[in-house]
Amino acid sequence: MGGIAQKMVAAKKSGATIFLAPADNCNEVVGRVPDGLNVLKISTLSEAHTALEKIADGQDPSTFATCE
Repeated sequence: MGGIAQKMVAAKKSGATIFLAPADNCNEVVGRVPDGLNVLKISTLSEAHTALEKIADGQDPSTFATCE
């Protein structure tokens, strides 16, 4: 997934507070996360689904694995 830094900025500008980043792209995330955006490190589609379910159930996204 290329251009992840730009995608994070666009997501934040669109009102997103959570961004799912592929684990393989973490090197592009470090130091580039916009303020107020929680970037979750995701390795599989199943992991992404589980994270979204937990967030929907009220779990704080800042408690999930991140790239930083």
